[in-house]
Amino acid sequence: MTRIFKLPPLNSPQLEQLHNYFENLVLTALHARGLNLDEDTFVDVACVALNELPAKYIRHDVDMAYFTDPADLAVIHGKVERALDLALGRVLSKRWSMPE
Repeated sequence: MTRIFKLPPLNSPQLEQLHNYFENLVLTALHARGLNLDEDTFVDVACVALNELPAKYIRHDVDMAYFTDPADLAVIHGKVERALDLALGRVLSKRWSMPE
């Protein structure tokens, strides 16, 4: 017996739950540093940092917290901090700039 499933519309609440786990971690960690960055620079740094990290798509952040070993979470947070250090260096040194 073949089951036929109806595809969800692209604006469905279930699809809106889909996100990269690292997005919130990067934004929270960058904000916690308390740097005096304008909004554009903040977003540029976040983008560069996210591009240094692997994509980890999930539906619920709580699943990562519950199903990930604490030692692995510490490694993840370390990777986020290193990605932010690299991104800040690139963006603030102006080596990361748009061509004129």
